[in-house]
Amino acid sequence: MKKLFAIISTLLIISCSGKQSDCEEQSFAYWTTTIFGKPHNTRIEGENVTIRKAFTGIKKSETDIEPKNGFIILRLHLDKYGNFCNQENFQINTDYEPIEFNNGKLINKLEKISSNLNGWKNDTETKTYYLIKFTIKDGRIEEVF
Repeated sequence: MKKLFAIISTLLIISCSGKQSDCEEQSFAYWTTTIFGKPHNTRIEGENVTIRKAFTGIKKSETDIEPKNGFIILRLHLDKYGNFCNQENFQINTDYEPIEFNNGKLINKLEKISSNLNGWKNDTETKTYYLIKFTIKDGRIEEVF
C-alpha cells in the first residue's frame, strides 16, 4: 500500500510541475478565423488608429535612420486574456536581408512602445500574436500598419 501511495504521489507531483504559464502556451496568429472550432480575433481597442497614434512621436523624431530603406516587423505575443507576454522583431532591408536599423537602437525604442500598448481584446481564451509592420523609406518611418 505504501508503494502504491508513493507512486501515485510521485505521478501527481510530476504532472503538476509541468504546468505552463499563460505566456508559455502555443501562439496562434491574430487573424486566424477559427481555432478549435471557435471564431477568433485579437485586436486592440481602437484598432489601427490606436497603434498608429502610439508610434506618432517616434515617427516624427526618427528622421535619419540608417540604413535608409527597409522593413521592421514586431510580433507581439499576447496571453489568452490579452496581456502582453513578449515580442520578437524582424528587420530587413529592401533586398530582404537581415539588418539592424541605427545599430539596434531603433528596435529598442519601438519594442518599448509596443510592450506598453494596452487594451488588447481576445475573443477566445487562446494565446495569440499580433504583427505591427513598419516601412522605412528615405531614413524615416513612413508607414505603420
